[in-house]
Amino acid sequence: MDKQTLSILFSGKIFKIPNYQRGYAWKEKQWNELIEDIDALVTDERVKSHYTGTVVTFSPKDNTAVYNRKPVKVVDVVDGQQRLTTVCLYVAAIIRALVANGEPDYAQDIPEFLYHDTTCRLTLNNSTDDLFYQLIKDGKPRSEVATPHQKRLVAASEKFSGYIEKQLNDKNRGIEHLKQLFAAITGSLVFTYYTIEEECEIGMTFELMNSRGKGLSILELLKNYLMHWISRNGTDEERKPLTDIVNSAWRDTYSNIGKSSGSDEQCLRVAWILYCHHLPKNWKGYDGFKSKQYIPLREFSVKRRDEVKDFLASFTNGLAEISKHYSVIVSPAQNNTRSNRELDWLTKIHNTGNIANFLPLMIAARILCEDKKIDEDLYVKLLESLECFAFRVFLIEGKRSNAGKSSFYRWGKELFKNEHSAEDIVSFVHSLIRYYSPENEFVEKLNKPSSWYSRRHSLKYTLFEYEKHLLDSESKGQKPRVTWADLSRHSTIEHILPQTPKKDSHWLKVWNVDDINKYLHDIGNLVLTRDNSSYLNFEFVRKKGDVGTGVGYSNSDIRQERKIATFLEWDKKAVETRRTELVKWITCRWKTVEVVAASDVDEDADEELISE
Repeated sequence: MDKQTLSILFSGKIFKIPNYQRGYAWKEKQWNELIEDIDALVTDERVKSHYTGTVVTFSPKDNTAVYNRKPVKVVDVVDGQQRLTTVCLYVAAIIRALVANGEPDYAQDIPEFLYHDTTCRLTLNNSTDDLFYQLIKDGKPRSEVATPHQKRLVAASEKFSGYIEKQLNDKNRGIEHLKQLFAAITGSLVFTYYTIEEECEIGMTFELMNSRGKGLSILELLKNYLMHWISRNGTDEERKPLTDIVNSAWRDTYSNIGKSSGSDEQCLRVAWILYCHHLPKNWKGYDGFKSKQYIPLREFSVKRRDEVKDFLASFTNGLAEISKHYSVIVSPAQNNTRSNRELDWLTKIHNTGNIANFLPLMIAARILCEDKKIDEDLYVKLLESLECFAFRVFLIEGKRSNAGKSSFYRWGKELFKNEHSAEDIVSFVHSLIRYYSPENEFVEKLNKPSSWYSRRHSLKYTLFEYEKHLLDSESKGQKPRVTWADLSRHSTIEHILPQTPKKDSHWLKVWNVDDINKYLHDIGNLVLTRDNSSYLNFEFVRKKGDVGTGVGYSNSDIRQERKIATFLEWDKKAVETRRTELVKWITCRWKTVEVVAASDVDEDADEELISE
């Protein structure tokens, strides 16, 4: 282990970030800190060097290549990939600016720090290698970026390019300051460099770094622990195949999670539930895997070493598979769903705002569907039941987000382990809906006018689904002209009877105060619209408008506004007629399947999840 500048560090080596490592993760805070640290090397005479951090590499034997006509070692970056990537982006921005502003000699430094031909001094992972080459060469991507890793790389490159442009335009800095920045980065940044000789040492190295306070993600911690376990407990014949399994699984897991808006911890927790235990109190994060029931390092009293080894391999492969399905479920629009029906129901569940509860069950069901152990119809039927639960229990009953969560966790594990059929689980879900939202109480609640307007999410979801129902009834396949994303705006809900009718308006001639108070904020008087400022507190005849002329319900491309235009007058009778139609549709749309008895519900277990 020794201290090296960037010039020394890059001499005689090219660096590769293995696919099992996480992708680029630095953000604005880290970029600003690097810029400030480099500036201090230039502007503060007291600062002669700056310690940047550790770079740890693994160098497989005889892994060499030719780079810029010279033989070099090819090393895997075990730690330090974030700072190396960021430093290269900063160096690239400086060199491009210097060459473009009359300093062509700096082009000679490109092979030393950035690339030669199409080979980079540092090669990235997780589908970012081509993009990284484009950024250090041209400063901009040649195609659309999609993953969070890619977007952060582009943002970092733009950050450094923007900062360099400011220095060029600063009359007190300019070209000379850029030359000083380049010298500081390449000659005064100091890295602690350490090379691992054996691949199985990687886990132990990370374990040591973490014990000294280095922050690692939960997935990184687990991977390093598994590597540590393999190095300590694997036989000579087992170490390489087990190491390959872990590396391959983590490569796929990071890649899959990178395609979605999910999280490492959430995905790992799903795997824990399906492979280990569903009870919330048993989830200890990364440390839970070290227990003697699962992957103990030394204590093999509960499981023999061979049993632990087999579980390690099974769980690791399972995590990669789970991450693939997790990615689709948490970001269905960005991934390839099995069918349009799956996409539709996954989107509905997302729109309710309550998908996390169901993840273990949904992933277990999707795995079984892909393995042809359940058919597509049954899988979709399960998704329908979960959407019904979300609507009835969370949106209508207003239960806390942890309601029933422990049951869903248990059912996910039981389905995954083939302890219950998917048909059973669908029945269980409907039973649980009736536990929290009994059918007669659900219908009774809907039949009473109430303030839907104060429960905005419930209102928007209901009216949005109603709009899709109307479109499907009248013109199958047509999409709503108001999207779910549009509904984030406050102005997409319209009071037909306005909240503040004028004192001399016709409204007050057909409505008394008691009826206004009763129906004003009820769903019968509320409708989706494109922009309610078009209607304000106008009279109904003006809101309705004339067919073919101007803005009005009669000319709206929103079906439920068109239906309102069929009324001659908007009075109490009209509101009651419309709400009766809506309630009939709601009770049919979210009706539960008849079941024998309500499920057993462990509400104490749910209570343990309140803080999550």
